[in-house]
Amino acid sequence: MKLLIVSDIHANWPALRAVLDAEPDADRILCLGDLVDYGPQPVECVEWAMKNARTDLIIQGNHDWGAGQNKDPRCSPPYRKLSAATQELCLRVMSVAMLAFLRELQPMRTFQMGVASCVACHAAPSEPLFRYLRINGADRHLEAEIKTAGNPDYLFFGHTHWPVIIHSGKTLVVNPGSVGQPKDGDSRAAYAVWQDGRVALRRAAYDIEETVRAYGGTQLEAADIAALAHVLRTGGNLPEEMVTISPNNSDAREA
Repeated sequence: MKLLIVSDIHANWPALRAVLDAEPDADRILCLGDLVDYGPQPVECVEWAMKNARTDLIIQGNHDWGAGQNKDPRCSPPYRKLSAATQELCLRVMSVAMLAFLRELQPMRTFQMGVASCVACHAAPSEPLFRYLRINGADRHLEAEIKTAGNPDYLFFGHTHWPVIIHSGKTLVVNPGSVGQPKDGDSRAAYAVWQDGRVALRRAAYDIEETVRAYGGTQLEAADIAALAHVLRTGGNLPEEMVTISPNNSDAREA
C-alpha cells in the first residue's frame, strides 16, 4: 500500500497538481489540513478534497476552520493581514457547500495501516487546530503529545510548514511540510509518502509563476499579491517590512 501524505496546500492548485502528478500510483491520500487561504485558487483545492473525501482522509486545518466558521484562524502576527485578505477571497468565491465541507471536517483522526496504529491531526494532539509542534530539538513536549495521542505507531501532523521525520520511542512522527507554501527555504512543494512501512519526505517542483499569475483574478491588493508571491518564490520569507517581530523569533515563519 502507498499512502500519499500532504498538508498545508493553501489554495495553491499548481503545487497540489504537481504532487498528484508525481505520485499517480498512490492508493490513498492523507491530507493534514489547510486547503485554503494565502493562495489564489481555493475553489480548485476544495473541489479536489470534496471529490476524494469518501476514499481519502481529509483533516481540518485552522484556516479551513476559519473559513468554514468565518472566524480568525489565529495565525501569527506577520501573516494576519494576508490571512484576512485571502480568507475574504475564500468567502467570496466558494459555494455554501464548500464552506460547509470545511466546517464539518475533523481536526484529528485515528486509523489503521495494516497492523499499525495511526493518529493524524493538523497541529498537535493536545490542540489539533492551533498549536505549533516544533520537533527540531526546540520542542520539549513531544513525548507528552505522543502520550496524548495514545502512543500510536505513527503520528502525522502539519501546520508548521517544515518537513521532518523523527522517532520517539515506538512512534514515528511525520510532518510532510507544506505543499502550497513551504517555509523551509525550499520553494518546491513538500510532501511525504508511506509505503510498506517506510516513510520518505519528497519534493515536487512546480510552476510558481503560474500560481503568481492566478492572483491576478482575485481582486487582492497589489501589495498583498507581491508579498504572497515573495513568500512562494523564496520558500517562506516574508518581505522585510511585513516582519513586525524579531527575525530571531520563529513565529515570524508561522502561518
